[in-house]
Amino acid sequence: MASLDSFDLKILQVLQENARITTLELAERVGLSATPCARRVKRLEDEGLIDRYVTLLNAERLGLGLTVFVNVRLNSQVPKSFETFEAAIQRMPEAVGCYLLAGQYDYLLHVRVATVEAYRNLIRERLIAIEGVAETQSSIVLEQTKHTTALPIPNI
Repeated sequence: MASLDSFDLKILQVLQENARITTLELAERVGLSATPCARRVKRLEDEGLIDRYVTLLNAERLGLGLTVFVNVRLNSQVPKSFETFEAAIQRMPEAVGCYLLAGQYDYLLHVRVATVEAYRNLIRERLIAIEGVAETQSSIVLEQTKHTTALPIPNI
């Protein structure tokens, strides 16, 4: 972990809450003047602690109200199988997350679609059509009880 002081940690916390905050507002929130605060933000960006700035959209308002987690097992544990699967998932916008796993399954996918029918079509026509996919197991989310993109910031 990079060497971060309490100002750096506060800056990261505030930016996770609102990346559109002005430099002046950020400086006031963390107890710095604007110029040193801006320099710190730039350093945090340059050091890769701030990866990027994004806008979080409301999936339900966009008609993507169904969340599914899909465990995927490949039929072969060779590099080509992993490369083929990962390349196919990169081209699948409905897969909003993909995680290589240790354990019973090879991957966990986080999928957002409009309906169960849309998910059925995704599975039948695209996911199991990926060369090397041996098995899938789906878990449909009934209710989201917590969702955040914010990481826990230590020592604030």
